[in-house]
Amino acid sequence: MWLQQAADVRDPGETLKLSLRALSMTRLGRINNDDAMTTQGKINYVLALRELQKALWDEQSMWKDETLAAGRVLVYHEIFEATSGSISAVANHEAGMALLVQLRGPEKYHSPLARAILEDVRNTCMIMALRERKASFFGSEVWATQPWGREAKSVPQKLYDKGFALAALLEEMDTSRQRNDMVSPAEQLVRFLSRCLEIDNELEAWYQELLEDSPSPLYSIRSADDTRLQDVTNSSATNINDTVYEFTSLHLAHVTMNYWAIRIILSSAVAGICKNVPQGIFDLQDDLSEYSTKTADEMRSSSITSKKFIDAMSSKYCIDQRIELASSIVLSVPYCMDEKMGLFGSQKTLFPLGTTLSVLETLPGEDSARCHKLYQQLTTKKGLQFARVQAKDLRSPNTEDTSFIEEIQ
Repeated sequence: MWLQQAADVRDPGETLKLSLRALSMTRLGRINNDDAMTTQGKINYVLALRELQKALWDEQSMWKDETLAAGRVLVYHEIFEATSGSISAVANHEAGMALLVQLRGPEKYHSPLARAILEDVRNTCMIMALRERKASFFGSEVWATQPWGREAKSVPQKLYDKGFALAALLEEMDTSRQRNDMVSPAEQLVRFLSRCLEIDNELEAWYQELLEDSPSPLYSIRSADDTRLQDVTNSSATNINDTVYEFTSLHLAHVTMNYWAIRIILSSAVAGICKNVPQGIFDLQDDLSEYSTKTADEMRSSSITSKKFIDAMSSKYCIDQRIELASSIVLSVPYCMDEKMGLFGSQKTLFPLGTTLSVLETLPGEDSARCHKLYQQLTTKKGLQFARVQAKDLRSPNTEDTSFIEEIQ
Protein backbone atom coordinates (compact mmCIF):
# COMPACT_ATOMS: atom_id res chain seq x y z
CA MET A 1 0.00 0.00 0.00
CA TRP A 2 1.42 3.36 -1.05
CA LEU A 3 0.51 5.12 2.22
CA GLN A 4 2.45 2.59 4.30
CA GLN A 5 5.44 3.00 1.99
CA ALA A 6 5.21 6.78 2.32
CA ALA A 7 5.11 6.51 6.11
CA ASP A 8 8.19 4.27 6.06
CA VAL A 9 10.39 6.73 4.11
CA ARG A 10 13.52 7.28 6.22
CA ASP A 11 14.02 10.94 5.32
CA PRO A 12 10.56 12.18 4.32
CA GLY A 13 11.34 15.90 4.31
CA GLU A 14 9.15 18.63 5.71
CA THR A 15 6.42 18.44 3.06
CA LEU A 16 5.68 14.74 3.42
CA LYS A 17 6.11 14.88 7.19
CA LEU A 18 3.48 17.62 7.56
CA SER A 19 1.14 15.90 5.11
CA LEU A 20 1.24 12.61 7.00
CA ARG A 21 0.77 14.43 10.28
CA ALA A 22 -2.26 16.29 8.94
CA LEU A 23 -3.96 13.15 7.69
CA SER A 24 -3.23 11.07 10.79
CA MET A 25 -4.33 13.77 13.25
CA THR A 26 -7.61 14.55 11.49
CA ARG A 27 -8.41 10.85 11.17
CA LEU A 28 -7.67 10.19 14.81
CA GLY A 29 -9.66 13.24 15.80
CA ARG A 30 -12.70 12.12 13.80
CA ILE A 31 -12.54 8.54 15.06
CA ASN A 32 -12.22 9.59 18.72
CA ASN A 33 -14.51 12.63 18.53
CA ASP A 34 -11.55 14.77 19.55
CA ASP A 35 -12.17 18.24 18.16
CA ALA A 36 -8.81 19.56 19.35
CA MET A 37 -6.96 16.80 17.53
CA THR A 38 -9.00 17.37 14.38
CA THR A 39 -8.23 21.10 14.51
CA GLN A 40 -4.51 20.44 14.87
CA GLY A 41 -4.71 18.16 11.87
CA LYS A 42 -6.33 20.92 9.82
CA ILE A 43 -3.61 23.36 10.87
CA ASN A 44 -0.97 20.92 9.71
CA TYR A 45 -2.89 20.51 6.46
CA VAL A 46 -2.55 24.23 5.72
CA LEU A 47 1.16 24.13 6.58
CA ALA A 48 1.63 21.07 4.37
CA LEU A 49 -0.05 22.81 1.43
CA ARG A 50 2.38 25.73 1.75
CA GLU A 51 5.36 23.39 1.86
CA LEU A 52 4.08 21.48 -1.14
CA GLN A 53 3.80 24.70 -3.14
CA LYS A 54 7.41 25.48 -2.28
CA ALA A 55 8.51 21.99 -3.30
CA LEU A 56 6.75 22.25 -6.64
CA TRP A 57 8.59 25.48 -7.42
CA ASP A 58 11.95 23.87 -6.70
CA GLU A 59 13.59 22.10 -9.66
CA GLN A 60 15.12 19.39 -7.49
CA SER A 61 12.36 18.62 -5.01
CA MET A 62 9.60 18.80 -7.63
CA TRP A 63 10.51 15.41 -9.08
CA LYS A 64 11.17 13.57 -5.83
CA ASP A 65 9.00 10.63 -4.88
CA GLU A 66 8.52 12.24 -1.48
CA THR A 67 6.88 15.27 -3.11
CA LEU A 68 4.63 13.00 -5.14
CA ALA A 69 3.66 11.14 -1.97
CA ALA A 70 2.95 14.38 -0.08
CA GLY A 71 0.60 15.49 -2.82
CA ARG A 72 -1.21 12.17 -2.69
CA VAL A 73 -1.61 12.31 1.08
CA LEU A 74 -3.14 15.79 0.84
CA VAL A 75 -5.60 14.60 -1.80
CA TYR A 76 -6.89 12.00 0.62
CA HIS A 77 -7.05 14.55 3.41
CA GLU A 78 -9.40 16.56 1.21
CA ILE A 79 -11.46 13.46 0.39
CA PHE A 80 -11.84 12.56 4.06
CA GLU A 81 -12.37 16.08 5.37
CA ALA A 82 -14.11 17.83 2.46
CA THR A 83 -12.66 21.10 3.72
CA SER A 84 -14.43 23.23 1.11
CA GLY A 85 -17.67 21.24 1.07
CA SER A 86 -17.70 20.77 -2.70
CA ILE A 87 -17.00 18.10 -5.28
CA SER A 88 -14.97 20.59 -7.32
CA ALA A 89 -12.37 20.99 -4.57
CA VAL A 90 -11.53 17.30 -4.62
CA ALA A 91 -11.61 17.31 -8.42
CA ASN A 92 -9.10 20.18 -8.45
CA HIS A 93 -6.80 18.31 -6.07
CA GLU A 94 -7.03 15.19 -8.21
CA ALA A 95 -6.42 17.17 -11.40
CA GLY A 96 -3.31 18.74 -9.87
CA MET A 97 -2.07 15.33 -8.81
CA ALA A 98 -2.66 13.91 -12.28
CA LEU A 99 -0.76 16.83 -13.81
CA LEU A 100 2.22 16.21 -11.55
CA VAL A 101 2.20 12.54 -12.53
CA GLN A 102 2.02 13.47 -16.21
CA LEU A 103 4.81 16.05 -15.98
CA ARG A 104 7.13 13.49 -14.44
CA GLY A 105 6.71 11.35 -17.54
CA PRO A 106 5.81 7.65 -17.84
CA GLU A 107 9.39 6.47 -17.34
CA LYS A 108 9.76 7.65 -13.72
CA TYR A 109 7.65 5.09 -11.89
CA HIS A 110 9.98 2.18 -11.29
CA SER A 111 10.56 2.72 -7.55
CA PRO A 112 8.06 0.86 -5.34
CA LEU A 113 6.67 4.07 -3.84
CA ALA A 114 6.28 5.90 -7.16
CA ARG A 115 4.70 2.85 -8.81
CA ALA A 116 2.24 2.37 -5.96
CA ILE A 117 1.21 6.04 -6.11
CA LEU A 118 0.86 5.92 -9.89
CA GLU A 119 -1.46 2.93 -9.69
CA ASP A 120 -3.58 4.62 -7.04
CA VAL A 121 -3.77 7.82 -9.10
CA ARG A 122 -4.91 5.78 -12.11
CA ASN A 123 -7.84 4.55 -10.06
CA THR A 124 -9.09 8.01 -9.10
CA CYS A 125 -8.33 9.46 -12.55
CA MET A 126 -10.45 6.71 -14.11
CA ILE A 127 -13.28 7.67 -11.77
CA MET A 128 -12.92 11.34 -12.72
CA ALA A 129 -12.78 10.50 -16.43
CA LEU A 130 -15.99 8.47 -16.23
CA ARG A 131 -17.72 11.07 -14.08
CA GLU A 132 -16.77 13.92 -16.42
CA ARG A 133 -17.08 11.80 -19.60
CA LYS A 134 -13.63 12.91 -20.71
CA ALA A 135 -10.63 11.03 -22.10
CA SER A 136 -7.53 10.85 -19.90
CA PHE A 137 -3.87 10.79 -20.84
CA PHE A 138 -3.75 7.53 -18.91
CA GLY A 139 -5.71 5.99 -21.78
CA SER A 140 -2.89 6.56 -24.26
CA GLU A 141 -0.68 3.68 -25.35
CA VAL A 142 2.48 5.06 -23.78
CA TRP A 143 0.87 5.60 -20.36
CA ALA A 144 -0.86 2.23 -20.53
CA THR A 145 2.40 0.36 -21.08
CA GLN A 146 5.65 2.24 -20.37
CA PRO A 147 5.39 2.63 -16.56
CA TRP A 148 5.34 -1.17 -16.20
CA GLY A 149 7.98 -1.98 -18.80
CA ARG A 150 8.04 -5.75 -19.19
CA GLU A 151 6.20 -6.38 -15.93
CA ALA A 152 2.65 -7.69 -16.10
CA LYS A 153 -0.11 -5.36 -14.98
CA SER A 154 -2.23 -6.33 -12.00
CA VAL A 155 -5.86 -7.28 -12.54
CA PRO A 156 -7.18 -3.94 -11.15
CA GLN A 157 -4.91 -1.96 -13.47
CA LYS A 158 -6.30 -3.88 -16.45
CA LEU A 159 -9.79 -2.91 -15.33
CA TYR A 160 -8.79 0.75 -15.21
CA ASP A 161 -7.71 0.48 -18.84
CA LYS A 162 -11.30 -0.51 -19.72
CA GLY A 163 -12.61 2.44 -17.72
CA PHE A 164 -10.35 4.88 -19.54
CA ALA A 165 -11.47 3.44 -22.89
CA LEU A 166 -15.13 3.87 -21.93
CA ALA A 167 -14.55 7.46 -20.77
CA ALA A 168 -12.91 8.31 -24.10
CA LEU A 169 -15.85 6.78 -25.95
CA LEU A 170 -18.35 8.77 -23.88
CA GLU A 171 -16.51 11.96 -24.75
CA GLU A 172 -16.56 11.06 -28.43
CA MET A 173 -20.29 10.39 -28.26
CA ASP A 174 -20.86 13.76 -26.56
CA THR A 175 -18.78 15.73 -29.05
CA SER A 176 -19.91 13.93 -32.21
CA ARG A 177 -23.16 15.86 -32.32
CA GLN A 178 -21.14 19.09 -32.56
CA ARG A 179 -18.99 17.94 -35.46
CA ASN A 180 -19.98 18.84 -38.97
CA ASP A 181 -18.47 15.83 -40.67
CA MET A 182 -19.62 13.53 -43.45
CA VAL A 183 -20.54 10.62 -41.18
CA SER A 184 -24.29 9.90 -41.20
CA PRO A 185 -26.21 9.44 -37.93
CA ALA A 186 -26.75 5.76 -38.78
CA GLU A 187 -23.03 5.19 -39.29
CA GLN A 188 -22.25 7.00 -36.05
CA LEU A 189 -24.71 4.87 -34.10
CA VAL A 190 -23.32 1.70 -35.62
CA ARG A 191 -19.79 2.71 -34.68
CA PHE A 192 -20.68 3.72 -31.12
CA LEU A 193 -22.80 0.62 -30.51
CA SER A 194 -20.03 -1.54 -31.90
CA ARG A 195 -17.43 0.02 -29.61
CA CYS A 196 -19.71 -0.26 -26.56
CA LEU A 197 -20.18 -3.95 -27.25
CA GLU A 198 -16.46 -4.44 -27.72
CA ILE A 199 -15.78 -2.84 -24.34
CA ASP A 200 -18.50 -5.01 -22.80
CA ASN A 201 -16.85 -8.12 -24.21
CA GLU A 202 -13.50 -6.96 -22.84
CA LEU A 203 -15.09 -6.44 -19.42
CA GLU A 204 -16.56 -9.93 -19.49
CA ALA A 205 -13.15 -11.38 -20.37
CA TRP A 206 -11.55 -9.36 -17.58
CA TYR A 207 -14.09 -10.68 -15.07
CA GLN A 208 -13.39 -14.26 -16.09
CA GLU A 209 -9.69 -13.60 -15.54
CA LEU A 210 -10.50 -12.22 -12.10
CA LEU A 211 -12.49 -15.34 -11.23
CA GLU A 212 -9.71 -17.61 -12.44
CA ASP A 213 -7.04 -15.76 -10.45
CA SER A 214 -9.07 -15.41 -7.22
CA PRO A 215 -10.12 -17.79 -4.46
CA SER A 216 -13.49 -19.40 -5.07
CA PRO A 217 -16.11 -18.26 -4.37
CA LEU A 218 -15.24 -14.64 -5.06
CA TYR A 219 -17.96 -13.48 -2.68
CA SER A 220 -20.71 -15.02 -0.58
CA ILE A 221 -23.80 -13.82 1.24
CA ARG A 222 -24.46 -13.73 4.95
CA SER A 223 -28.00 -13.38 6.23
CA ALA A 224 -28.80 -11.58 9.46
CA ASP A 225 -30.46 -14.71 10.84
CA ASP A 226 -28.06 -17.23 9.31
CA THR A 227 -24.30 -17.22 9.90
CA ARG A 228 -23.64 -19.60 7.02
CA LEU A 229 -22.06 -18.22 3.86
CA GLN A 230 -23.47 -19.11 0.45
CA ASP A 231 -21.73 -18.81 -2.90
CA VAL A 232 -23.48 -16.21 -5.08
CA THR A 233 -20.68 -15.36 -7.48
CA ASN A 234 -22.82 -16.21 -10.49
CA SER A 235 -26.26 -15.37 -9.15
CA SER A 236 -28.28 -12.39 -7.93
CA ALA A 237 -29.15 -11.77 -4.31
CA THR A 238 -31.22 -8.65 -4.88
CA ASN A 239 -34.37 -10.26 -3.44
CA ILE A 240 -32.73 -11.39 -0.21
CA ASN A 241 -33.61 -9.22 2.77
CA ASP A 242 -31.06 -8.21 5.40
CA THR A 243 -28.08 -9.73 3.65
CA VAL A 244 -24.60 -8.54 2.82
CA TYR A 245 -21.88 -9.80 0.53
CA GLU A 246 -18.63 -10.99 2.06
CA PHE A 247 -15.47 -11.20 -0.02
CA THR A 248 -12.28 -13.15 0.45
CA SER A 249 -10.37 -9.86 0.72
CA LEU A 250 -10.92 -6.10 0.75
CA HIS A 251 -8.87 -5.82 -2.43
CA LEU A 252 -11.29 -8.12 -4.28
CA ALA A 253 -14.28 -6.28 -2.86
CA HIS A 254 -13.07 -2.95 -4.19
CA VAL A 255 -12.14 -4.19 -7.64
CA THR A 256 -15.39 -6.14 -8.06
CA MET A 257 -17.48 -3.13 -7.03
CA ASN A 258 -15.58 -0.96 -9.50
CA TYR A 259 -16.32 -3.53 -12.20
CA TRP A 260 -20.04 -3.42 -11.42
CA ALA A 261 -20.01 0.39 -11.47
CA ILE A 262 -18.33 0.49 -14.88
CA ARG A 263 -20.88 -1.99 -16.18
CA ILE A 264 -23.69 0.31 -14.96
CA ILE A 265 -22.20 3.26 -16.87
CA LEU A 266 -21.73 1.18 -20.01
CA SER A 267 -25.28 -0.18 -19.79
CA SER A 268 -26.62 3.35 -19.50
CA ALA A 269 -24.63 4.43 -22.57
CA VAL A 270 -25.99 1.59 -24.70
CA ALA A 271 -29.54 2.20 -23.49
CA GLY A 272 -29.19 5.86 -24.39
CA ILE A 273 -28.18 5.03 -27.94
CA CYS A 274 -31.03 2.56 -28.36
CA LYS A 275 -33.75 4.70 -26.86
CA ASN A 276 -36.08 6.32 -29.42
CA VAL A 277 -33.99 5.21 -32.41
CA PRO A 278 -36.24 5.74 -35.46
CA GLN A 279 -37.17 2.48 -37.13
CA GLY A 280 -35.15 1.96 -40.27
CA ILE A 281 -32.25 4.19 -39.24
CA PHE A 282 -29.99 1.16 -39.50
CA ASP A 283 -29.56 -1.00 -42.54
CA LEU A 284 -28.47 -3.85 -40.30
CA GLN A 285 -28.98 -7.58 -40.40
CA ASP A 286 -27.38 -9.90 -37.95
CA ASP A 287 -27.43 -13.19 -36.10
CA LEU A 288 -28.73 -12.28 -32.62
CA SER A 289 -26.53 -14.89 -30.95
CA GLU A 290 -23.42 -13.24 -32.37
CA TYR A 291 -24.27 -9.53 -32.47
CA SER A 292 -22.14 -8.58 -29.47
CA THR A 293 -18.93 -9.72 -31.16
CA LYS A 294 -19.49 -7.96 -34.47
CA THR A 295 -17.44 -5.02 -35.68
CA ALA A 296 -19.15 -2.01 -37.23
CA ASP A 297 -18.32 -3.22 -40.75
CA GLU A 298 -19.73 -6.67 -39.96
CA MET A 299 -22.88 -5.09 -38.59
CA ARG A 300 -23.39 -3.13 -41.80
CA SER A 301 -23.35 -6.34 -43.81
CA SER A 302 -25.38 -8.56 -41.49
CA SER A 303 -28.87 -10.31 -42.01
CA ILE A 304 -31.87 -9.22 -39.76
CA THR A 305 -33.95 -6.06 -39.49
CA SER A 306 -32.75 -3.04 -37.58
CA LYS A 307 -35.73 -3.22 -35.21
CA LYS A 308 -34.71 -6.68 -34.03
CA PHE A 309 -31.18 -5.49 -33.51
CA ILE A 310 -32.22 -2.48 -31.45
CA ASP A 311 -34.74 -4.56 -29.50
CA ALA A 312 -31.97 -7.01 -28.63
CA MET A 313 -29.78 -4.18 -27.39
CA SER A 314 -32.58 -2.63 -25.35
CA SER A 315 -33.52 -5.96 -23.82
CA LYS A 316 -29.99 -6.74 -22.68
CA TYR A 317 -28.90 -3.26 -21.53
CA CYS A 318 -32.06 -2.42 -19.61
CA ILE A 319 -32.83 -0.71 -16.30
CA ASP A 320 -33.24 -4.12 -14.65
CA GLN A 321 -29.62 -4.91 -15.49
CA ARG A 322 -28.47 -1.66 -13.89
CA ILE A 323 -30.64 -2.20 -10.81
CA GLU A 324 -29.19 -5.67 -10.31
CA LEU A 325 -25.64 -4.35 -10.55
CA ALA A 326 -26.48 -1.44 -8.24
CA SER A 327 -28.05 -3.80 -5.70
CA SER A 328 -24.91 -5.92 -5.66
CA ILE A 329 -22.89 -2.82 -4.82
CA VAL A 330 -25.27 -1.90 -1.99
CA LEU A 331 -24.88 -5.40 -0.54
CA SER A 332 -21.07 -5.14 -0.75
CA VAL A 333 -20.47 -1.81 1.00
CA PRO A 334 -21.04 -3.03 4.59
CA TYR A 335 -18.16 -5.49 4.22
CA CYS A 336 -15.84 -2.62 3.29
CA MET A 337 -17.06 -0.54 6.24
CA ASP A 338 -16.09 -3.11 8.83
CA GLU A 339 -13.72 -1.73 11.46
CA LYS A 340 -10.95 -4.14 10.52
CA MET A 341 -10.84 -2.81 6.93
CA GLY A 342 -8.76 0.20 7.90
CA LEU A 343 -8.47 3.72 6.55
CA PHE A 344 -9.32 3.11 2.91
CA GLY A 345 -11.92 0.36 3.26
CA SER A 346 -14.83 2.80 3.27
CA GLN A 347 -13.29 5.53 1.13
CA LYS A 348 -12.94 3.31 -1.91
CA THR A 349 -16.67 2.57 -1.93
CA LEU A 350 -17.52 6.15 -2.94
CA PHE A 351 -17.27 5.63 -6.70
CA PRO A 352 -19.41 2.48 -6.93
CA LEU A 353 -21.85 3.80 -4.33
CA GLY A 354 -22.20 7.09 -6.18
CA THR A 355 -22.88 5.21 -9.41
CA THR A 356 -25.46 3.15 -7.55
CA LEU A 357 -27.20 6.23 -6.17
CA SER A 358 -27.62 7.61 -9.68
CA VAL A 359 -29.60 4.47 -10.55
CA LEU A 360 -31.58 3.87 -7.36
CA GLU A 361 -32.43 7.30 -5.98
CA THR A 362 -35.52 7.74 -8.17
CA LEU A 363 -36.71 4.18 -7.55
CA PRO A 364 -38.55 3.55 -4.27
CA GLY A 365 -37.58 0.36 -2.52
CA GLU A 366 -35.31 -1.32 -0.03
CA ASP A 367 -32.15 -0.97 -2.10
CA SER A 368 -32.62 2.78 -2.48
CA ALA A 369 -33.23 3.18 1.26
CA ARG A 370 -30.15 1.12 2.10
CA CYS A 371 -28.07 3.21 -0.29
CA HIS A 372 -29.03 6.44 1.47
CA LYS A 373 -28.46 4.84 4.86
CA LEU A 374 -24.97 3.78 3.80
CA TYR A 375 -24.14 7.37 2.90
CA GLN A 376 -25.25 8.47 6.36
CA GLN A 377 -23.10 5.80 8.00
CA LEU A 378 -20.06 6.72 5.91
CA THR A 379 -20.37 10.28 7.20
CA THR A 380 -21.38 9.75 10.81
CA LYS A 381 -19.75 6.44 11.71
CA LYS A 382 -16.69 6.42 9.45
CA GLY A 383 -16.02 10.17 9.56
CA LEU A 384 -15.90 10.36 5.77
CA GLN A 385 -17.10 13.92 5.24
CA PHE A 386 -16.88 13.70 1.47
CA ALA A 387 -19.68 11.12 1.46
CA ARG A 388 -22.10 13.84 2.59
CA VAL A 389 -20.85 16.17 -0.14
CA GLN A 390 -21.11 13.51 -2.81
CA ALA A 391 -24.62 12.47 -1.85
CA LYS A 392 -25.75 16.10 -1.97
CA ASP A 393 -24.03 16.75 -5.28
CA LEU A 394 -25.45 13.76 -7.11
CA ARG A 395 -28.55 14.83 -8.91
CA SER A 396 -31.17 12.55 -10.43
CA PRO A 397 -29.94 11.97 -13.96
CA ASN A 398 -31.87 9.75 -16.33
CA THR A 399 -30.68 6.18 -16.09
CA GLU A 400 -30.40 6.16 -19.84
CA ASP A 401 -27.99 8.48 -21.62
CA THR A 402 -29.93 9.97 -24.52
CA SER A 403 -27.91 13.09 -25.34
CA PHE A 404 -26.43 11.66 -28.52
CA ILE A 405 -29.64 10.18 -29.92
CA GLU A 406 -31.60 13.36 -29.22
CA GLU A 407 -29.21 15.34 -31.38
CA ILE A 408 -29.42 13.13 -34.46
CA GLN A 409 -33.18 12.64 -34.69
